[in-house]
Amino acid sequence: MKLACFVEAYNFNDKSERSALSKFKSTAESLGHSFDFIFKDKIPEIPLYDSLFIRATTDPSSSAYIASRLAQQNGLRVIDDPHSIRTCSNKAILHDLFHKNNIPSPKSMLFTGEDLTCENNTIEKIFDMLGTPVIIKTPYTRFSSHVEKANNREEFIEISKRFLRKSKVMIVQEYIRSDFDWRVGILNNEILYLCKYCIPEGGWKVKSKINGRNVWGDTIAVPRESISHELKDICISLSKCVGDGLYGLDVKETKDGYKVIEINDNPSIYQGFEDAIDQDIYEKIINALAS
Repeated sequence: MKLACFVEAYNFNDKSERSALSKFKSTAESLGHSFDFIFKDKIPEIPLYDSLFIRATTDPSSSAYIASRLAQQNGLRVIDDPHSIRTCSNKAILHDLFHKNNIPSPKSMLFTGEDLTCENNTIEKIFDMLGTPVIIKTPYTRFSSHVEKANNREEFIEISKRFLRKSKVMIVQEYIRSDFDWRVGILNNEILYLCKYCIPEGGWKVKSKINGRNVWGDTIAVPRESISHELKDICISLSKCVGDGLYGLDVKETKDGYKVIEINDNPSIYQGFEDAIDQDIYEKIINALAS
């Protein structure tokens, strides 16, 4: 089969991601398929292929989404499909999806600019409901951007004013302290890989600003067979609510059980990190594209 992989130039800047992309290509070719990298100037050529694999940043305003729509309209197998992109890219949609399907997650609520201007102690009510501090997010976040922590009313107002210039709604979520987030990779509603995304020392999220610079926590791969039944059931139940694509779920482990933070389309796959234990993830993804 003829497989296309939509990428942008920045996908090749990081050595580990570049190596993973090379591994996808060599794996596809070893299985008897062609595998071509497609940049945005080649989007019109997508209908010439049998399947499309997207590795560039996805959201409904991106070139990757245009590529995904074109692939689907022409009957190609596509990962990520447009529905998955629209759903996973919008944290407000995920907020409703979690509640509708009883997915265990941190307590959260939607917040608008109208709420900020009310004079009815709205912010105090939020702190009473969610505790202090709280996490504030815009609907569209990538790699921890537009995700900040408010420790008091003043910080809440300052962050909200900035975020509401970009979006009409924010998600306000209870803060759950942890040393790591579980990252659960799922493909076709089956566990693909499992790892821990560690919180760097002195930070509170996987990518934290510490002493003025961005610091990433370590990635620790864990055999997927070791996943607990509870975590597996929660993650597969959620992935089925979205589709049958390739997803990365971020989950906190607490004394009260697991709490899903979010489900992402287009999850990171860097050689030596997510694939460090279960190295067959490349073959599984290529086989899914070729099915």
